[in-house]
Amino acid sequence: MFKRDVNNSERLVAYLVDCTLATVSDMAMKKSRGKYEYERQISIAQFAVDKMIDMHIDPETSRAKDIVGKMTVADWARQYEVAK
Repeated sequence: MFKRDVNNSERLVAYLVDCTLATVSDMAMKKSRGKYEYERQISIAQFAVDKMIDMHIDPETSRAKDIVGKMTVADWARQYEVAK
């Protein structure tokens, strides 16, 4: 999803969820990352995904489509983690 696609509140939430999940996946791919900051970002992303579900916002335009109804954000992030 791109900024230019944000034209209503639902798309704004989807965009912000997508950005948060992008941060989580980026952090997961780093060999060196702050453990607590990584966990905090996962927590924020999970909250955002949960709110997206509660608000009946379609996740199909964001990375959330891979999570909603399938797994938690923590489980999703594990697939991107590099071995330390």
